[in-house]
Amino acid sequence: MTSLLAIIFSILSFGAVGDGKTDNTQAITQAITQCAQQGGGTVVFPAGTYVTGTLHLQSGVTLRLEEGAVLMGSADLQRYQPLRTTLDLSRYESGRGTVNYNSATDPEWSRALIFCVGIDYAGIEGPGTIDGADVRNPKGEEGMRGPHTVLMAGCRDMRFEGFTVRRSANYAFLAYQIDRTTFRGLTITGGWDGIHIRGGKHITLDRCIMHTGDDAIAGGYWERATISHCTLNSSCNGIRMIMPSTRVEVSDCDIYGPGQHPHITSGKTSSDAAINIEPGAWGEAPGRLDKIVIRRVRATQVLTPLSVTLGEDNSCGSILVEDLVARDITRMALSVKSWGTAVTDRVTIRRADLQFRGIDDPNLPQWFKERPFSEWPVFPCYGMYFRNVGKLKIKDTHTSFTGKDYRKAIILDHVGKDTYKEM
Repeated sequence: MTSLLAIIFSILSFGAVGDGKTDNTQAITQAITQCAQQGGGTVVFPAGTYVTGTLHLQSGVTLRLEEGAVLMGSADLQRYQPLRTTLDLSRYESGRGTVNYNSATDPEWSRALIFCVGIDYAGIEGPGTIDGADVRNPKGEEGMRGPHTVLMAGCRDMRFEGFTVRRSANYAFLAYQIDRTTFRGLTITGGWDGIHIRGGKHITLDRCIMHTGDDAIAGGYWERATISHCTLNSSCNGIRMIMPSTRVEVSDCDIYGPGQHPHITSGKTSSDAAINIEPGAWGEAPGRLDKIVIRRVRATQVLTPLSVTLGEDNSCGSILVEDLVARDITRMALSVKSWGTAVTDRVTIRRADLQFRGIDDPNLPQWFKERPFSEWPVFPCYGMYFRNVGKLKIKDTHTSFTGKDYRKAIILDHVGKDTYKEM
């Protein structure tokens, strides 16, 4: 991404030592600062393991991790600084009142290995690795989560390409209010969330491979985001949107379970939703969803291929699903619903092929009668469930199950009269 820039600095020229022991924070910081002062360029990490505390990337600077280079976080928690910014990020708080409460103003939650704050035209590239060192923090979220690997706030024109992130002590990437940012060809293994963006415009995630303990991709308040050609394996959700977004397209992705890395808190490896859209699930997230497009996605051995749940302070325009293939879905029907009065205006399902594990219980259909939604362990249908949808079109779609099941394939509850089904 910076091949045309003439200025190249090796961190070795500033005294860095890649022996896996020496603290290189000062040497790397000097290389970044000198590069920025010269108008920008590339800071190169040759092969070796470079231990460091918090680093601050600057505008115009690209970190290049060469083959065999490992940028490793320090084992000393005190070497990690908290986020410092004048941005008002209170809109993105979540989990208030729970062990999962997180806020950008919390000095424990916002610690990170690499900060990108208020900068532009910068990033990280190369075939090397960033190792978060799995540093635990007893004052962090859930009494254990440590620093994020990369934390961005108020950045534009950023690019992250080609490298591996492993052993993140919390999220591999956490971003607030970013614009025109690309994540391409990344490999993320272990840790909690892979790429978590709270507030982003013109975001591209392309050809990334993630095997994460928590959600692979998460966040919300996205505007014009594309997620394409990604392979997502998670012990939680493949994609989880906890805040409303508009103009989001997910295409040509393979999302599967069970997770290769256990969920660190619970120890579970079972996968939840391939795509889970639930604004307000972790705190207030008012606003409107619209123009959500899902194309050519394959979901395998997950709880459900798609779950959309609106809160009372949300509404939704359109959701389009095309060429979705789901195999060995472990428990839940595809669903678009709200449990209150919030409405999704239009849902279109085309050319979906959905296969579920049956539940061999002939009494199950009767069990749902007179039971409130809050008691449902599954849906009263095995294939697709829609509630509070204005217009619904289903065409060239097939549902099936393995084993035995006694429920209906599809249930429509408070769905517009002009619904068109061609199963």
